[in-house]
Amino acid sequence: MDLASGFFALSVYSITIFPTIDYIRTKLMVQKYFEVLNLFGQYKHFALSTHLNPDGDALGSELAIYSVLKELDKRVHIFNSDPTPDNYHFLPFRQHIKPPSEVRKVYSNFSPEVLVVLDAGSLSRIGDKLARQLQPTEFIVNIDHHQTSVPFGDINIIETQASSTSEIVYRIIQSSGLEIGKERAICLYTGLMFDTGCFRYSNSTSTAHKMAADLIEEGVSVDEVYRHVYDTVPKIRLHLLGDVLQTLETSSDGKIAWLKVTQKTLRKNGCDFSQLEGFVNYIRSIDSVEVAIIAGELENGFTKFSLRSKNRVDVGRICGLYGGGGHQKAAGCLIEKPIDEALAQLTDATQLQIDEY
Repeated sequence: MDLASGFFALSVYSITIFPTIDYIRTKLMVQKYFEVLNLFGQYKHFALSTHLNPDGDALGSELAIYSVLKELDKRVHIFNSDPTPDNYHFLPFRQHIKPPSEVRKVYSNFSPEVLVVLDAGSLSRIGDKLARQLQPTEFIVNIDHHQTSVPFGDINIIETQASSTSEIVYRIIQSSGLEIGKERAICLYTGLMFDTGCFRYSNSTSTAHKMAADLIEEGVSVDEVYRHVYDTVPKIRLHLLGDVLQTLETSSDGKIAWLKVTQKTLRKNGCDFSQLEGFVNYIRSIDSVEVAIIAGELENGFTKFSLRSKNRVDVGRICGLYGGGGHQKAAGCLIEKPIDEALAQLTDATQLQIDEY
């Protein structure tokens, strides 16, 4: 196909759909799209990956790019460090996702020419093992929307104003001249829905809603996608939620709330960390709370955190102090300390941020 014609189409599309975006920034992004499409046309062998514990946006954007490359008759493989959560098994193409153990089998005689990493703030976020295994011979393409994203790629498309990585991928597909189609639309809508909190968060821009409308016209059943992601819950998850909510604590001023999830609790309920998705929102809704935190104990004794901010507190900045990151209102990090010690350290840092406001 003629990808240059797709580039022209995107130029027109960008100017008409995003008239309030700074012209120079838009022009630079269009050029980035063109560079990526040239790579898609020039090379034959691709590997895709996304961040640890993949969510709706990570998977949706990744699978949409996979389908584009397959339509362009490329050899492409997806490798994720962590398995796909059960509630995303409805996504088209997800059966093509492979674990790191499959890399050697697939690339026994050669490496991928191009590695495309989606929705990961740094290369290490795909997992150290995969980051070492998936070294491409030619290019790394980094597509992301996180404010704390590191430009680790040879080509970096980092759009912090985008609602989701799926929104960026949607624009790239629009530029290619390919049809979106129902299957890609389901993937992209899932990513958009997830990262906008079902269109409740402040990143639910008019652009995001226009994108949703286009995807619905492609045949997406919004109630079906929602049901799969949020309304199909195994009983063990409810038991886990009950145990975790028993650990609820708040700061003395009530502005910070946190939950603790130990390995013992996970084993008791037969769960892993993928079952914790959305738990943080239960305590974020407490009327006095500004920042909600979930602290998860890892098998090695370290602690991973998920933070959500209700108003102005920048949790991405807080997590950045510990090598993590994300967005102003949603971020995560890892502290290499036991859960109680790490939690005390993080809540102190969070309280300092709250006091600034």
